[in-house]
Amino acid sequence: MNDVTTPWILYRPEFLRLAGLAAQADSAVSMMSTWDAGEWGLAVEDLADLLSEHHTPLLRADRAAVLGLAEVFDVSGRTMSALRWCPDLESEDEWWREVEGLPRASAIADELIREIAPGHALYGVPLAPWLECGACDDVLVRLDDENARTGSTPYKVAVVHVGWSRRAEEPPWPATIVFDRALDALDRLEACFRTAGTDKADA
Repeated sequence: MNDVTTPWILYRPEFLRLAGLAAQADSAVSMMSTWDAGEWGLAVEDLADLLSEHHTPLLRADRAAVLGLAEVFDVSGRTMSALRWCPDLESEDEWWREVEGLPRASAIADELIREIAPGHALYGVPLAPWLECGACDDVLVRLDDENARTGSTPYKVAVVHVGWSRRAEEPPWPATIVFDRALDALDRLEACFRTAGTDKADA
């Protein structure tokens, strides 16, 4: 058995199983075509990107399996970054939760319209609530929503601390940090959650 056929024999059944976790059947078929063409690393990256795009909740065993394939084919860095957007099905304390498409997103958007006054960096900017911190009132909103939805990059996001005051705030409140990369904003939410957890443990 030569080295070229080894990945096909050893890893194809596992990749086929993991591809079944993808939300779109057409994309799963495309990934299998990439795999069968011998582009194994690219196929693993495509799988991670698709799971990330749909925030697919993963069991820890499935997450470990994807990362295991990524290590075999030397694409660990990008794969690890992508899977950070996939919630842990076995965790009771997820450090962010997705609100996009839920009534909660509409409630957040309505409150931000009330709170953001003239002079604020986000005044008049269309906001699309996306994620909410699991430890506080910080929310991640997309600013370039049209670019984000069409897959164009980069697009800007912001972490906004919603005050829930139901009135206009004095700029620069609500406190806001704008990011050029969504991953940087995700780092912010994760740090916030871990800090809150440490504060609770010390209390």
